[in-house]
Amino acid sequence: MITKVVHGWRPAGLLAYLLGPGTAEVHRSPRVIASWDGLDAGWQPERTGPSEYDLRLGPLVDALHAPAVAAGLPTRAPRNGSKRGYVWHCSARLAASDRTLSDGQWADIARELLDGAGIAERGDPGEPRWVVIRHADDHIHIAVVLVRQDTGRRFWPHHDYPKLRSAARAIEQRLGLTVTAVADDTAARRPGRGETEKAARRGRGPARPELRRAAQQAAIRAGGPEEFVAELRAMGYLAELRRGPSGDALGYRIGRAGDVTAAGQQVFYSGSKLAPDLSLPQLRRRWAQNPDRPGLGGRPLSAEAEDLVVRARVAVGARDSREGVDGIVHATGDVLTALAANDRGHKRGWWDAAERYERASRPPGGRVPDVGPVGAELRLLARRLLAARGFRGKAAVGSVALAIAVAGLLQEVAAWQRQRGREHQAAAADAAGARLQARHVRQRDPDFGSAAVQGSGRERAGFTREPGSAIQLVPESEAGMTRRSTGPRR
Repeated sequence: MITKVVHGWRPAGLLAYLLGPGTAEVHRSPRVIASWDGLDAGWQPERTGPSEYDLRLGPLVDALHAPAVAAGLPTRAPRNGSKRGYVWHCSARLAASDRTLSDGQWADIARELLDGAGIAERGDPGEPRWVVIRHADDHIHIAVVLVRQDTGRRFWPHHDYPKLRSAARAIEQRLGLTVTAVADDTAARRPGRGETEKAARRGRGPARPELRRAAQQAAIRAGGPEEFVAELRAMGYLAELRRGPSGDALGYRIGRAGDVTAAGQQVFYSGSKLAPDLSLPQLRRRWAQNPDRPGLGGRPLSAEAEDLVVRARVAVGARDSREGVDGIVHATGDVLTALAANDRGHKRGWWDAAERYERASRPPGGRVPDVGPVGAELRLLARRLLAARGFRGKAAVGSVALAIAVAGLLQEVAAWQRQRGREHQAAAADAAGARLQARHVRQRDPDFGSAAVQGSGRERAGFTREPGSAIQLVPESEAGMTRRSTGPRR
């Protein structure tokens, strides 16, 4: 169940929209199914015409808005005041695969969400006034006026977003619905509906994912805030640092040229609005762990990268605490980003894998983890790949052997995440590995099946390599393949 909360100032406008025909989607049979006083469907507005949207909204609007009017609150956002209004609007939507629930079930869900989020606790006689409106099979809308009925005091719920997520997950488990992720700061910020519609009107993709990819690449190349901003500008983006009175960089913002508001103002995003690990404090933490710049060296060999990926996979499979598995997992995202940036063919297979892997790379909390020796080498490899624009002696980055090696690492990462109860991170790693198989392995060799990334531990995805040579695939049994590396360890 996905929940989303927005704030506003006009209960009348919100109810007119929810009980009207809709804009982004058609509202079918809009109806009130629950209310603060238990009348529930008794608050359904009276029909005034032939259309299902011809409704007398006045009585419901007046009743819902009464506490705010008594408190003397405005009905529109003050020009110089807070942008956060006292109207709390929550939508709750099920997955497409979930069964259709009755109005009664949705009413119970709404009450549980309101209680869990601390908005309207069960048994509280002075709770704020609220109504629940349904106009589709898969979702409801909850409209609340955040003014207590007993004291007339406007209030702000404390940590309502994470509490709402916890309540939604409890409902999912109790009713056997699709389980959604916990609020663990591992997911990147998705474009809002306004961003998506604006991008569609202009015939290009939304700005936020593009800016996130640019910031990820710049973070790999850079060694500090000034260099980071310079990299973004060199890539053609608008970027600037936010500084404190002392002159120290406190944050940054990035924008896409030509992306302006209706008033003509440039649209910017801060790093934390792109992804949890792209805020400036987290980038500083990453840069503090980077190897010295003089060690970048020249363009890496593909065999060198494959050997490093194998060692990373072994470390993850062994759950080697000395290597810092979270660090390897995060650094693997850097390598995928670098491979994607240099991918000129193969139908964007590395791009697809990098985007699918993003969530798997972040530990709960969105904090950039510490890296051990292997993780540091992976980060260095990513920087070398971006600096040299690919591998030495390779016309294309997407070799079958490298794709197999990386797919095996991603499968090991998925197993490691799943062992820790991080199902959504595990699913992201699985999806990235499957994309590499589909785009780089099966398209090059249709007879090569999924056995290359099946099995467990060191028995997966086998090949042998003579020192200095390219990796060759050597099937060792019909049941699968084992991996042996006869070349020197680096």
